[in-house]
Amino acid sequence: MTADTAIRPAGLALLPGGRGEEPAESGTFATCALSGDLQAAGVARHFTRSTLQGWDMPDLVDDVEVIVSEMLSNAIRHGLGGTRGGAGTPNLVGLGLLRRGRTVLCAVSDPSTDVPVVRQADGFAESGRGLHLIGALSRAWGWTPPTRDGKSVWATVSAAACA
Repeated sequence: MTADTAIRPAGLALLPGGRGEEPAESGTFATCALSGDLQAAGVARHFTRSTLQGWDMPDLVDDVEVIVSEMLSNAIRHGLGGTRGGAGTPNLVGLGLLRRGRTVLCAVSDPSTDVPVVRQADGFAESGRGLHLIGALSRAWGWTPPTRDGKSVWATVSAAACA
């Protein structure tokens, strides 16, 4: 299991939906590289919980943990698709959290160019509800345009929205 983490200040970060020409207020970001094994979801939830608690944002922990878990599950299931990196090592999935004020942007990156597809939820199916949960728990969500290196799926959550 690989889990490399970093927390850094983000002085010129932009949140999705911004005009692009104006830098956002200073924030902080944290990153974690995860392999696509069975322990990845637990490591991601722990990383998310400890990061948000360190940022004094405990009111966001439960919702962001669910969002991150759903995005990570989709990245492992659909983004990695059983592919392996060089020398038999697994491809990594990236998890990033960016704080700006009382808003957190969470993003999961994977090597796939396939974009998320919201499906009609089937009451009897074991899967297919993740993007609906992300939409219900976040202020906004989407994905970056895919490149040959993959894409990132992101969601924003605000403390005000959880109060």
